[in-house]
Amino acid sequence: MPVPVEAPRRTTSRRSEPAAPAAPADLAALIKVVEAQGKQIESLVRAQEELARRGPSSPVAAMARVGIFVDAANVELAIDRLRTRVDWRKVLNLVSEGRTVVRAIAYSPVHDDPGVSIETQRFAEPFLGKGYKVVTKPLKRFADGTIKANVDIEMACDIIEMLDRLDVVCLASGDGDFQRLVEVIQAKGVRVEIIAVGSSTAVNLRNAADQFTDIQGIIQKIKA
Repeated sequence: MPVPVEAPRRTTSRRSEPAAPAAPADLAALIKVVEAQGKQIESLVRAQEELARRGPSSPVAAMARVGIFVDAANVELAIDRLRTRVDWRKVLNLVSEGRTVVRAIAYSPVHDDPGVSIETQRFAEPFLGKGYKVVTKPLKRFADGTIKANVDIEMACDIIEMLDRLDVVCLASGDGDFQRLVEVIQAKGVRVEIIAVGSSTAVNLRNAADQFTDIQGIIQKIKA
């Protein structure tokens, strides 16, 4: 008995139908997303351009590193002539505003008798507990009765040793002998600011400094 043969089936290929166009509401939402992304990119570009324009002097840059060095006897004697007293904590806060204090040192002559307490020393006492390291040097008594304790060398040596860690040196003294020290500091690219009593400050020192602050002009801010 013959086996029936099934007729071959025709295969028809279906062409993919084109995607339906986006509905108007969907298209508007897509446009909004693209526009928002574009605005974000523009905002980032503007922020980068602004940072580049500001450069290293901008507020986002690291704060300047300052060292404060006080010729205690020199500046305190000048303040005495003003018949007032200064709170050296306030001076430190004023000088260091917006900066990082690396070191604050007051150099003071003291009595040659080691038994005399530092708390009773005229030129050391104003700086105790005010944020300063106090470096002392005993007074020298000479045969003619004169007394001297010059701290210039100690100050100069300490400042020069620290220059690679400082952007600003603030020197509290009116002594004109420091002019050469100021010039050496500036030659290393470090700014020098002098703070002292104007009437007791050598003209050559004032002229050498990058900035001079007269204690008389700010006395109401720093009075004890």
